[in-house]
Amino acid sequence: MSINWKLFLIMLTLVGMISFGDSCKKRKNCNITNYNFEMGIRGYPDQDSILIGDTIYLEVDESVLLSDLSTGQIINYDNAQNLGTAIGIGELISPGVVTQFVNVDFHFYLIKGITVPRPDTNQFREYLFAENLQRYQFKVAIIPQRRGIFKMFISNAANVFRRNDECSKASFSINFKNTNQHLYFNEVSFPGIILPPGGGVYLFKVK
Repeated sequence: MSINWKLFLIMLTLVGMISFGDSCKKRKNCNITNYNFEMGIRGYPDQDSILIGDTIYLEVDESVLLSDLSTGQIINYDNAQNLGTAIGIGELISPGVVTQFVNVDFHFYLIKGITVPRPDTNQFREYLFAENLQRYQFKVAIIPQRRGIFKMFISNAANVFRRNDECSKASFSINFKNTNQHLYFNEVSFPGIILPPGGGVYLFKVK
């Protein structure tokens, strides 16, 4: 289904609002975010074009010692119970035209982490990060099944809580780092809109 790009921008906003840890909302005096962290995610290969059946990897490998963006203080935020991300993919067709949800055209193979079941996997694939040796880790392989130019979105994580402390919450900005994001492909559907590096988008072409 092809839609107007303005509607697609609304979808992007919704992706960024996906959050984890809604159980905390039901508890009294449990609506305050105590920490704000940034976490890196890497996407590869570096080339902007791959073939049908090739593999794109997304990987997280970050210490549990994190800098609070609000204070600069280093916090040991281990034992997070619901830290993760959701992945959505759209197709860029032509100026002003995109196809909103195309996860169905990709195979997802989880290598490290936990799959979160949800009924709308054609729209979003949701995962929790594993914790190993004081590091948060996640890795998934994504294999395209058809040609096109695609834009992948990685959500942030909100309302993240720790074991035995479900009301001291953290918000995580999950941004691409050490990654060639091929941001110039954005102009296929959004001419003149130049995306800054970082953030939660990764673009690629399947030949």
